[in-house]
Amino acid sequence: MGKLPESPFEVRLAATLFLLLMGLANVFGAWQVRNFASFTPSGVAEAFRSEHEGHSMPAAVSEEKPVDPASLNVEQHHTGRELLVQDSHVHIPVYAMAAAFFALILFGLRLSRRTRIVLVFAAFAAPVLDFAGLWGAHLWSESGRLWGAVAVFGGFLMGLVYLILLVLTLKQCWFSRQGEGHA
Repeated sequence: MGKLPESPFEVRLAATLFLLLMGLANVFGAWQVRNFASFTPSGVAEAFRSEHEGHSMPAAVSEEKPVDPASLNVEQHHTGRELLVQDSHVHIPVYAMAAAFFALILFGLRLSRRTRIVLVFAAFAAPVLDFAGLWGAHLWSESGRLWGAVAVFGGFLMGLVYLILLVLTLKQCWFSRQGEGHA
């Protein structure tokens, strides 16, 4: 364990480029979440609630309702069960592979065993929390804000693991004396 900083240039380069591409993917992922759901528990709860809950009957044609002009251009997005199943099918395996690759890089860094265990556990727990929160908001709309908070926490936890790993990899592989011998 802890040999990545002393690895050949191409090994350190591969680990670094993988992490940088994952970062780019995460930026676009966060942008997509902002576009279609929210970073708030209540926003997640609203976007993922069951299709049959929370929908009121349309107002009668003759009934007047006040209209806020600012809300006219705000698109309300709702993720139904079919899209949630599709997202789960695609994203959970990809998150698992990302967590596994993160773990492989972590194993190569000079870290204590306890730190490696915590970061590996966090990398695999983050997507579980994320999708548990999304499904919870969908299945139990009455507690949607709680489930939304679980989803938001899972997403931010994966981002935190990524940032810690990126900083440690850059520091140990490129900015410390131990890794410079193979450059």
